[in-house]
Amino acid sequence: MVDFIDAKYHLAVAERMMLGYEGYPEKRFLVGIINEAAKAASRLIRAFLIYEKTKGDINTFSKRIAPRYLDKLTHENLMKILEIERAQKISRIEYAKDDKIILLIFGKYRILTASRLQEFISSLKNAVSNFPTDIKR
Repeated sequence: MVDFIDAKYHLAVAERMMLGYEGYPEKRFLVGIINEAAKAASRLIRAFLIYEKTKGDINTFSKRIAPRYLDKLTHENLMKILEIERAQKISRIEYAKDDKIILLIFGKYRILTASRLQEFISSLKNAVSNFPTDIKR
């Protein structure tokens, strides 16, 4: 349950950051939201694996566990936020302006908006609420 609690914590941090990013002068703040959301997603995936008493990795989660607990969009968004975090770490160019982050990933520019980050956070909240436990959410 430690991983589940950690997932809830990182989700709460991402939510608070999302609420406050507009008033923050440095728009790289959005990178922090990506990192916190990814930490929440990875901890939640691990919590699901532990709850199901399944040894495995993210592929095991995607094939066996996610279909039982999460809708398709929520599962896709969890995987996407982890993918974006990995891509952000290897991106040679990172530019933040207004409510967008522009990343150069494998020679292609990718744009990530604050509204898309909000969608990821909503999916994380949905996934946390679908975790099978008696702990109050």
